[in-house]
Amino acid sequence: MWKLLILQSLMIYSVCEASRGDTSNEYTGCYHVCHFNTCSSSRGRAHYESTQSLSERVLQWTCDDECKYNCMWHTTEIFVSKGLEIPQFFGKWPFVRVWGMQEPAAVLFSIFNLFAHIISLHKFRQAVPSIAPLYKFWHVHALICINAWLWSVVFHARDTPWTERMDYFSAFSMVLFSLFGLLVRLSGPHHWKRKEILGLVCILFFTYHVWYLTRGRFDYGYNMKVNILVGILNGCGWIAWGVPRSNRPHVRWCILTVIGAVASMLLELGDFPPFFWAVDAHALWHLATAPLPFMWYKFLEGDCNYLLRGKAFDYRKQI
Repeated sequence: MWKLLILQSLMIYSVCEASRGDTSNEYTGCYHVCHFNTCSSSRGRAHYESTQSLSERVLQWTCDDECKYNCMWHTTEIFVSKGLEIPQFFGKWPFVRVWGMQEPAAVLFSIFNLFAHIISLHKFRQAVPSIAPLYKFWHVHALICINAWLWSVVFHARDTPWTERMDYFSAFSMVLFSLFGLLVRLSGPHHWKRKEILGLVCILFFTYHVWYLTRGRFDYGYNMKVNILVGILNGCGWIAWGVPRSNRPHVRWCILTVIGAVASMLLELGDFPPFFWAVDAHALWHLATAPLPFMWYKFLEGDCNYLLRGKAFDYRKQI
């Protein structure tokens, strides 16, 4: 849920068709020469493969990819030497590659988020009895979030059409399940029929979303709009539910998480070249979201225990 309003904002780093760097004469000329000299013959490709590190082979860097990477830096150096602004390439800033990883800082900070969920889930299991309402439900939520951040790590390590789509779809599954969690919380965990219907609707919508985006050319505009809509409903819904119940201490963690998620989005507005060729606004956003799972799971712990204490009473009074 702490990623609720964030992934929806373009899925943050929507890839552009072309950018100033990769359309420049410096880049295109460099790339064609490199590809002809290095990748056009089996001998040239074999020589390149013999010089690859283990990490580059594991991450499946090709001769063509290497030409693009080297020409990106060649072009960047020319732009800087002429006093021009640092260009983007294919919608992204130039990042230094570390152990074969394209965006090392974003990878590291995604790992922070991944482990924040794993640690928070462990604490949740210790703090909440297994008989508590929504205990298993929030386990599913945690696994979906862990999967999403795992794909974020993979995507930032190696950007390919496959890893991009898995990152996008996994991120959307997290946002959508957070909205599902809100609807379940509003309806009450004991209304099983209602919960099953809501779950089926979400599954069908997610299936349609994935089908629509994979049937042909990836529609970044549609993807952005859907994520924004679901994210806004999600965030506003939790705030609308939480504020009237803020006298409950655990609900304040919910409100703080939403506020923190919205505040972290401001980093995405400051699109700037990466510090040390590794840390850009998007990587900083990942860093800013890393503490949010601890806050969110504090809310989940308190809320499950609150519902458990009220099981003997009319549940409608506990919503």
